[in-house]
Amino acid sequence: MGLSSRGGVPGDAPDVSHGFALAVPGGGSVGPGGPGAEYGAYLGGLRQRIQQSLRYPLAARRRGLSGTVHVEIVIRPDGVIGGVAVADSSSHAILDDAAVDTIRRLAPAPFPSDVQPRTLRVRLPVVFALE
Repeated sequence: MGLSSRGGVPGDAPDVSHGFALAVPGGGSVGPGGPGAEYGAYLGGLRQRIQQSLRYPLAARRRGLSGTVHVEIVIRPDGVIGGVAVADSSSHAILDDAAVDTIRRLAPAPFPSDVQPRTLRVRLPVVFALE
């Protein structure tokens, strides 16, 4: 089953303290310190890349819209984003779509040499805040 750009995704992963939740296929959801914790730095870097690449839609700025979009991302073993879907909407379609588009545009990021490349399914918050 492919991921769509909008709507819920079955099997939502629970929130964890590092701002992301990780599900390793065959291993269930993973939190800090548990199996899969070695991906923490990689996923933290992914979250940072997303926020740095985020384009706040001008129409949303003009209307004063802000919010957090929780997205579910599938990362393939080669570091390519294999799918992205809105898991929890910001309540503003324009922000949800901008988050999905930003993630789809990201260049692949290979896994560090000290972690096993594998397919990961992560849930990350993407924050749109007017400053």
